[in-house]
Amino acid sequence: ETPVVDGGLSQVCYYQALEDVYTRFCDVMSSGDVFGLKDYGVDTAKDTYFCFHAPYNKLVQKSFGRLCFLDARRRFHCNSTTAADNEEDDELKPYLTKPLEETYTDKTLEKILKNKSSTMFHEKMKDANYAGQWIGNTYTGSVFFGLASLIDRLGGGDGGDLSVGKSIVMFSYGSGALASMYRLQVRETTTSKHAKFSIPKMSSTLQLTQRLESRQKVAANELDLALNTRAEMHHVGAPYTPVYPTEGRLLPGTYYLKEIDGQWRRFYERISVDADVPVVKEEDVPLAPLSVLEKN
Repeated sequence: ETPVVDGGLSQVCYYQALEDVYTRFCDVMSSGDVFGLKDYGVDTAKDTYFCFHAPYNKLVQKSFGRLCFLDARRRFHCNSTTAADNEEDDELKPYLTKPLEETYTDKTLEKILKNKSSTMFHEKMKDANYAGQWIGNTYTGSVFFGLASLIDRLGGGDGGDLSVGKSIVMFSYGSGALASMYRLQVRETTTSKHAKFSIPKMSSTLQLTQRLESRQKVAANELDLALNTRAEMHHVGAPYTPVYPTEGRLLPGTYYLKEIDGQWRRFYERISVDADVPVVKEEDVPLAPLSVLEKN
C-alpha cells in the first residue's frame, strides 16, 4: 500500500517543475505589454509574498534559493558584461554557465544559495510556511494551506501587512507531472456583499494559529494504532463502519466518514456547526477506542 520514494529524484523533479514555470512566469511579468516590470525576479518583486507546494519546509527553502540562482543566471545571460561586475553574484560565477542539470545535486551551491536567499526567504515565505511546519505535508491542499497560513499571519485588522496592493505568487505542483505559477493581488472590497471575502475578515475567521496551538498532544503510538486499524479495514473489506468515535473528538463543522457500504460507496456526515468545541483531554487519555486497544 505504501510506495517507496526516491528522495533524490523527487527533489530534482520538484526543482525542474518550479524552474520551468518560474522562467515562463518571469517572462510574462517582464513583458511591457502585460505588467511592465523589467527584469522581474524574487529580488525585484516588491510587496510580494510567495506560497509554494510544500512537501517539507527544507525543500521549500532550498527551492526559493534556486529562484535566486535563476535570477542571477538571467542577469548574466541578458547582459554578461554588467553581470560579470555584479559583486552580489561573485560566489555564483562558477555556476552561471553550467547546464542546470549539473547543479541540482551540488551541495556547495546549495549552501551558497541558502545563505544568499535567507533574508528574502524569511521576508517573503516564512509566514506562508508557518502552519505547514506544524502539521507537515497536506499534499493536494499544500499550496492553499500555505495561502491560509499567510492570510492568518499577516492579514489581521487594519494594520496587517497583507494590505491592498500586495501580491502573492502561488506555485502549485503535482508529483513531477504538472506545475503552475500565478499571481494573486490584494484588492479593496467594492461592495458590502464582498466584504466577507476581505483579507481581514478571512484572517479573523481562520484563526489558524490559535486553532493549531489549541490541539491536543497525544502519544506517538496513537498513530500506529490508527494505521493498524486502517490496514485491517482493507482486509475486512466492505461493508465497513469506522470504529473511532466522533462525538467530543471533532471540531464543529467537521465532515467525517460514517460508513462504506457493500458497493464501496462512502457516506459522510458532518458535526453540527453549533456543537460544543471538544475539551482538550490529558495527554495520557487514549484516543483509540477500547476495541482497538484490546487487539493491540
